[in-house]
Amino acid sequence: MLLRIAQLVGLAITVVLLTRLVVRGIELHAEAGAMSSKAKGQFLGYATSIPELAGTVGTAGHGLLTAGLWNIASSNVINWALFLLAAVCYRRTGALLKRRFRDEIGFAVVAVAIPLVLSRQRAIAGSPWTALALFGLFVGYVYLDRHLNPNPPPSVAASRRRGKKKSHGRALLYTISGVIGIVVTGHFLGVTAKSVVVDLGVPQWAVGWTLGVITSLPEMAAFFAVFATAKAQAWPGDADCQENLDSLAASNMSNLGLIYPIGIMVFLLVAH
Repeated sequence: MLLRIAQLVGLAITVVLLTRLVVRGIELHAEAGAMSSKAKGQFLGYATSIPELAGTVGTAGHGLLTAGLWNIASSNVINWALFLLAAVCYRRTGALLKRRFRDEIGFAVVAVAIPLVLSRQRAIAGSPWTALALFGLFVGYVYLDRHLNPNPPPSVAASRRRGKKKSHGRALLYTISGVIGIVVTGHFLGVTAKSVVVDLGVPQWAVGWTLGVITSLPEMAAFFAVFATAKAQAWPGDADCQENLDSLAASNMSNLGLIYPIGIMVFLLVAH
């Protein structure tokens, strides 16, 4: 029993480590001056959600949709806790109260509430109509966010490589390598999760929470890194808060509106 649980945890940690390659690719691209604070935050949010994609699709493909839902729900809750912890550590909570951040905060809160509701409504949690509605919510988030936040400031990382040779090729290599590794590892993660649930009798919600805790580690690293970089550079304004709030909102909304709907469709098409 302990060996299989250790395998599950080990595979989840491997996905997290591979995600670091994707995040590093985004950081290199941002350092070349090619991203605003909003764009970098959103790309980081999407990238750090790749472990949730691997966990949710991997478990759903083996008939464990409830584990995938709890992976999403727990990840979104933990993301909020880690974001607030980073904000408190770097004394940035006051800046978060500004009105211009209300939409990012609102989206990140909604992305916590809906999975918790779905976890108590199993009849609709696996419906293709639910998948369609959640995807529509994600499209609405992207549209509203773009129109409510014109002309965002440059990313905090943009100044670190100013005047130096750009590293777009290396950034792309990091990103592609990380994604390929995560896809492969995600398959074995699903196989192991099914073994833990079916053979060992571990509840799906426990598997989901275990994955949620581990797959939230990239978000934690990203939140602290952005605040630390801004503090080290004495960066003016609130670009660090913009980046981290966009990272939080994008991560939580992509978990809810992209990854879980994909999990539903995989569950319906493959597991059934």
